[in-house]
Amino acid sequence: MKQFILLALSLCIANLTFAQDSAAQVDNIKFKNLSDDWVEMEVQIKANRNLSPDAKNERFVDNIKVLGYFAYVRDRKARTFDFYKAEVEVISIEQGKTENVYFYMPGIVVKRDRLPKEPPYYFVALEINGQVQPIDSRAYSKSTLNDDTIRSMKTKADAESEANDFILKPSYNAPLGLIGARPAKMAPLIRREPKQ
Repeated sequence: MKQFILLALSLCIANLTFAQDSAAQVDNIKFKNLSDDWVEMEVQIKANRNLSPDAKNERFVDNIKVLGYFAYVRDRKARTFDFYKAEVEVISIEQGKTENVYFYMPGIVVKRDRLPKEPPYYFVALEINGQVQPIDSRAYSKSTLNDDTIRSMKTKADAESEANDFILKPSYNAPLGLIGARPAKMAPLIRREPKQ
């Protein structure tokens, strides 16, 4: 019993350390079916303290890149997958606050490929000012398992997702009539336009 209590305490301390060492973290991920077979992925991001020495204000975490990765099994025997990825950039989140970002899988793709509401494998990575943040267990599917699997999935997705580029959509590229009004907790995003 004593060993169990010590293990539980060490896990709590490890989680506290993670929260303090990371400027922001994924707090939760939810999937939701929408009309016309579209699927919404809601990513809740919590800001801790801005650790950058040149921060404008240490109470605000700036330039948070949110990268969503989905993997669906194409052929179980051949162990092949269809990978989808999308990213958004959050302007800033105040310390202690949670804001949401959204990714959308188009209904026509969901219907055509008979995709489930929740991909069997997914994860969300955060980068702040180009620095990759540690990935907490709340940032990936339970079937993704561990850091090695995530690294492998990211490498494969980066190499093999080109055929599906721009299919998984950030909120500003999804049809407004379909997604409707977003909750007040939607993070303010930077939308970079191509330079002419």
